[in-house]
Amino acid sequence: MPLRTRGSAAVDKAQRRLALLKSIDKNLDLGHGLTIEAYSRLIDNTRAALESHNTLLSNLEESRNTVTQMDKALSELSERMLSGIASVYGKKSMEYSKAGGSSRKRGKTAALPVPVVVETPEFQPVPTALISKPTNGRVKN
Repeated sequence: MPLRTRGSAAVDKAQRRLALLKSIDKNLDLGHGLTIEAYSRLIDNTRAALESHNTLLSNLEESRNTVTQMDKALSELSERMLSGIASVYGKKSMEYSKAGGSSRKRGKTAALPVPVVVETPEFQPVPTALISKPTNGRVKN
């Protein structure tokens, strides 16, 4: 999922407001540092910081893709190296185990037989009444 770049509603709003303030007076000075020049400078600095931020995000995304591709290539080569050890020395060899391979049991192990215990009652109960119709669990009086 790519990282999202940012826009700035504050920069857009300030740019519009700057144009409106300039229509009043191009050299407007409201005192206490509230000037057209200071306002314009801060808008430009904020826009530059935003562009720098978005450039960093783009570079970070490129770096992340590079690391992901390299990780996949390394994983594939690791598998190939282990397969090479298996083909040269065999999967049951000490070298295969040293390289990180595991010797799996290929066949199923036979489970120990469990003795079957069945209790048989000494006598069978005799039904006392026979129901001629199915009642679905309902009893009618």
